[in-house]
Amino acid sequence: MKRHETQHRSGFTLVEMTLAVAMSLGIAFAVIGLLQQHLSFTRAISRFQFIRDDAPQINTLLTTLVNKADSYRIYGNRANAISSTSAVRQDGRALRLRFRDPDGTTSHAIVSFENQNGKNRLNFYFRNTGQTSWPSTPSWTISSRPKLVDFSNHTGILLIAITGPDNEEITYAGNPH
Repeated sequence: MKRHETQHRSGFTLVEMTLAVAMSLGIAFAVIGLLQQHLSFTRAISRFQFIRDDAPQINTLLTTLVNKADSYRIYGNRANAISSTSAVRQDGRALRLRFRDPDGTTSHAIVSFENQNGKNRLNFYFRNTGQTSWPSTPSWTISSRPKLVDFSNHTGILLIAITGPDNEEITYAGNPH
């Protein structure tokens, strides 16, 4: 009498292995597709970082400064703004502001787009009442991100056009009160 023993083999059949590999490849391709989409979305978001992060802060600072000013003049550069010579109506890189103080005196400020140490900066210089000379270094830097800042008044309204690092353009408009 022969006894038949069933042998249990461990492992998978060819069909099962094929299905497992196919499912693994499908999941891997889906993950790669999601990763590529995430990277392209992150790149798109970072391209608009200037508009998202810096532009609102620049707007707040410039709006506050211009609204508190009594008057303004546009100059081609900071040197002309300091000496109050050669005022322009457009393509200015410096904006000189005059503030009327509560005691009737005036103080002055210059918002200037300039290149310092090889880097573009939108700087703020303040000369208080009683001071006879302008500071040689900025009181503070409004932003170091703009590629270009253009002050103009060819429409009768102060326009401040700012070009960001990725050529995005924002124009602020306003006049002193």
